[in-house]
Amino acid sequence: MAKLGNPIPIPSTPAVIRSAVGDDAEALVAYLCKVTTQSDNLTFEADETDAFANEHHFLDTLEASENSLALLAMIEGNIVGNLTFMGGKRPKSAHTGEFGITVDREHWGKGIARALLAAMIEWAENSNITKINLEVRSDNHRAIRLYQTYGFIEEGLLKRALVINGEPFDLLCMGLGIGTAPPHVPIGEIPQRRTPLPRPVVIREMNSNDAQEVLSLVENIARGTPFLEIGQEGLGIGLTDEKMILSHYAKSDRKLYLGASMEHVGLVGLLAFTAGERRRTYHAGEFSLMVDQRWRRNGIGTALLQRMVNWAVYAGIKRITLRVHGENREAISLYQSFGFSREAVVSRAFLEGSSYYDAVVMSLLLD
Repeated sequence: MAKLGNPIPIPSTPAVIRSAVGDDAEALVAYLCKVTTQSDNLTFEADETDAFANEHHFLDTLEASENSLALLAMIEGNIVGNLTFMGGKRPKSAHTGEFGITVDREHWGKGIARALLAAMIEWAENSNITKINLEVRSDNHRAIRLYQTYGFIEEGLLKRALVINGEPFDLLCMGLGIGTAPPHVPIGEIPQRRTPLPRPVVIREMNSNDAQEVLSLVENIARGTPFLEIGQEGLGIGLTDEKMILSHYAKSDRKLYLGASMEHVGLVGLLAFTAGERRRTYHAGEFSLMVDQRWRRNGIGTALLQRMVNWAVYAGIKRITLRVHGENREAISLYQSFGFSREAVVSRAFLEGSSYYDAVVMSLLLD
């Protein structure tokens, strides 16, 4: 069933807005290849069509999702604009998401972008979405002014997030809160006692044979901390899927999956890093880090970070990014001691009970 029901006419134009469906895939790919030649404001380039290889399945998935949306602006059967909103995949983040928008240059100034934004916001208000995020080039002043007219506010600046023709560009984080947020309830400090390590810790790359141990550790850590996006629901994947993921990491020169383990104890920490695959984001990557609460404050996180940075320098990575729960002060302190700096505070990033919590975006620039 189409998300918007009937098409929405755009005043003073022959254009209408409707939901995208799987059968629009071929026309949408052709449209996206066209608009990439008109602007340098996107994260991909015109010849990177492999990004759309599964567009039919992608559109079907969005259509079936309760918190994601794909919109098309149409004139006489031709696509002249599109908007895609991707909602969070876990209970703690299902209320939020990020969108991207494009309009054919031939139809700029006709109110198409405004109509797409208005349709998305109206849909969000009726779909339990309470926070909309976006990233826009900081020098795209026309787009920034448009978002501001709809209530989006600046939440931070991601430095050197894109590299286009060898020149770095920053991305501005913007966000729109929908509805009134309930009173904030601080999590506060979680008492932790340092347990000395009984034997040395070994840092190594994970492989498919480690799948069961990885699943067990992640689910154990998730049950013991409120600071992960993963909650009591666990990872939600089986052993076969985890083996495939670890195998993919092991074969890729753009990904790194590290484990920290002790003899007779097993895995006590994990770090997963993924670098960009497209030319404009090839220099950058994002990681996540977790350590078993029983063995924290023993330098395990620091050891995993150092191994990752050493690998990143060798791989030519210039920017390393992470998102950390805004109240996880111990983790934030660790990253700051390692040279990471705060770039943005994304409001309403996590929902725990009836309270929203921020995410802090931090980065390390490797020159």
